[in-house]
Amino acid sequence: MQKIETKVDEMTLHWADEQEAIKTNIPLVFLLNIIKFMPRWFSYIIVFPVSFFFFIFSKRARNEAIYYQKILKEYTNGEVPKRISAYKQVFSFAMCVVEKLDGWLGRFDYDKLIKHDDDLPLILKQLDEGKGAFIIGSHLGNMELLRSISSLNSSGVKRHVDVTAIMEMNSTEQFNNVLKTVDPNVQMNLIDAKSIGPETICLIEDKIKEGGMVFIAADRTSASSRTRVLTHKFLGKDANFPYGVFMMASLLKAPTYYIFGMRDKTVTLLPKQHIYVEKSNVDFNCARNERECRINDLCLEYISKLEKYVKMYPYQWYNFHNFWLLQK
Repeated sequence: MQKIETKVDEMTLHWADEQEAIKTNIPLVFLLNIIKFMPRWFSYIIVFPVSFFFFIFSKRARNEAIYYQKILKEYTNGEVPKRISAYKQVFSFAMCVVEKLDGWLGRFDYDKLIKHDDDLPLILKQLDEGKGAFIIGSHLGNMELLRSISSLNSSGVKRHVDVTAIMEMNSTEQFNNVLKTVDPNVQMNLIDAKSIGPETICLIEDKIKEGGMVFIAADRTSASSRTRVLTHKFLGKDANFPYGVFMMASLLKAPTYYIFGMRDKTVTLLPKQHIYVEKSNVDFNCARNERECRINDLCLEYISKLEKYVKMYPYQWYNFHNFWLLQK
């Protein structure tokens, strides 16, 4: 197996400290207008030059995609991925941007999603009964598929379901501003991760009690609480995971689900979308002195799910930074 090499100048920055490779909004505005006014197949054709542009100008993305793929290949004894390809992962990311924009514009059709024998019927029944859920996701695939089950449609949920995302606002500000410029009517329920405190937890709890879904990704450590982490093996190497996400689940005591939205093929002009839903088995109705242990159990359970789907869809993980950087 080829030895994994790292470069100090590229691999020692926390993800929040890395500079954007492309500092202009022009490519994103262009792409969003194409998606809004042109047929979907044409949008995917545009992905080719957009991804090539990003690939050429982001050395960081190229190096870190290769680094991650080599770790995955070593972990799977050379089976996954079949071929190390930075461009394939960058192209997949560009396709995901198109799919995310489709999601924000309300263009995902639940009927066309490929379902699996998992806990999707369980969460749909729960939502239909007016009960909300806490969703732990990732930067693997496209979480905008959540929006396909958030309104009156053939999913069986007979009411609108409010979807709120908790995220680092600095890292998404450019995307949000462009989206609102092109379509001011787009409704985005966002909570800045840096603002999380007792009052925010109460707000999130109310949203879930009102039957909404609250989503947060757990595969990036917090930009403001970088040392508050849980360290566990991920793909065979120690990695940090954000303690706050799993602590939040313990405070909310709401039904917790892992949801992954994945494209069937990395490179295709006619993508099909898979949705995977798995309910957590960790119960926080426990004595206070057991809570920390169960927070840790939830993190380990999440890691097992993330590893499972990363192996299934190796080019669809969009963490273009050194995930195994241990900052304490």
